[in-house]
Order: sequence, then C-alpha cells, then structure tokens
Amino acid sequence: MACCVCAAFISVRPSISQQVRVGVQREIPVGKLTEMESMLALANPGQKAGLLTRLGVEAPIATDVTEHLLPDEEIKLRSVRTREPAHYGVAFLPSGAGVSCYLYLLQEEDGDSAKILWHVVDQRQLNCWAGSSSLEMISLRDGREDALVLHDVTAGHGSGLLLKETQIFSVVNGKLHETLRTEDYHAEDHLNADERVLKRSTFLRFPDDTLEETRTSSVNDKLQKVERRYWHWSEKQQKFIASGFLKVAAATP
Repeated sequence: MACCVCAAFISVRPSISQQVRVGVQREIPVGKLTEMESMLALANPGQKAGLLTRLGVEAPIATDVTEHLLPDEEIKLRSVRTREPAHYGVAFLPSGAGVSCYLYLLQEEDGDSAKILWHVVDQRQLNCWAGSSSLEMISLRDGREDALVLHDVTAGHGSGLLLKETQIFSVVNGKLHETLRTEDYHAEDHLNADERVLKRSTFLRFPDDTLEETRTSSVNDKLQKVERRYWHWSEKQQKFIASGFLKVAAATP
C-alpha cells in the first residue's frame, strides 16, 4: 500500500517546466484589502497599475508609481476603523523614483452583491522630494478609530535647506480630515559660517488625548537646547492645537 501511495505522488509531480511560477497570472481581482495587498507584492507593474485604476486611482499616477517603485517600497492597502457606518480603507502609494506620494481613502460600496468592491472617495498628494514618506495607523483619541499618521512629508527644500513634517488625518463624513500638521525636521547649512543647524521633534501620547512634542536643536552636532510643547484636542475645531514651546534644557558649557 505504501508503494502505491509513493507511486501516485511520483506520477503527478510536475516537471520543472510545469511547476507553478511565483507571481500573479491574471489581473488582480478587487476583493479584501489584505488579499489585494498580498497579490500586489507578487504582481508585475502592469497588474499593479490595473488594480489601482479599478479602485479609482488616476491611470497616469498608477502607471508612474508602479513602474518606478524602489526595491524596498510597497503599496499598502489597509482597512481603517472609524465610528461611521460605512467601511473605509486606504491605499498608500510611495514615491518610488518620483517626488510625490499619494494617500487615497477607499470606501466599500453598498449593495447586496456578494462581490467586495472598493472605490476612491478622497485623496492627498504628498511632497516626497527628499525620499518617500511612510504611513502609520494608530489609535490616538479613541480606541474605536484609527488615525492616519504620515511621517517625513517634505515641507520645503532649497540650497542647504530641508524641512519635513508629520501630518495626521482622520476620516470624517467620507473625507480625509487633517487634525495635525507640524514641522518635525529642520536641517539648514550655513555655508558662510561653516555650520549646520538641525532641529528634530519626537512625540509622546498621553491618555488624556494630549501629545507631547520634544524638539532638540543642535549646531554642528552639538546640542544647543531642548524645548517642549503640548498638543491638545479641540472639540470645536476638530483638530490638535499646540501650545508654545518652553525650554526644558540648555546646552552645557
């Protein structure tokens, strides 16, 4: 009996030329976000662009992004928790070899169809001149909803100058609503004085919906000062409002 089983397996084993190739053989179907994201990792640029355009991404953008993705970059398709009755997701497109990243808000279509269908309902184009930004999804104010946190968004650049921002969005009435925007990286080279000024910010979240921002300032890698301020949620304005910076440490002689 054992020999028969062995013979059966041997007889159906494909030859090397018949073995299944790694990749996506047809167009990626619109379905669950996690499944589409997994298939994107194996698909070729044309298949990736085809899926994105069916979701509602503009064809020129879909083609440009998918053809110029860098080896360590990937397109993200994630579900977003909200307090609204509709089901939402996001598509994050990194910059690749270009200078723009894109954030698309997706909404699942209503209806009795057994098929899962998503479509773009809002979007943001991000300046990624200094390299691709990244998307982080965390719970900031309510454990029932996700905040979309974008890191390393280029805010400005020039000769010897580079500015980056952290931007935070929530989903409100089917739209991307900006709740915080702040410069968290400032690098400036003063060639005439042979000095490099660098300011960086880090953030800490407290249970009362407050965000603590700590900013360090240095010149030629020597710490000059440390400042701190707090971002409090404004229910009236539906966004975080910052206090002024207070110095908490100074450079030692």
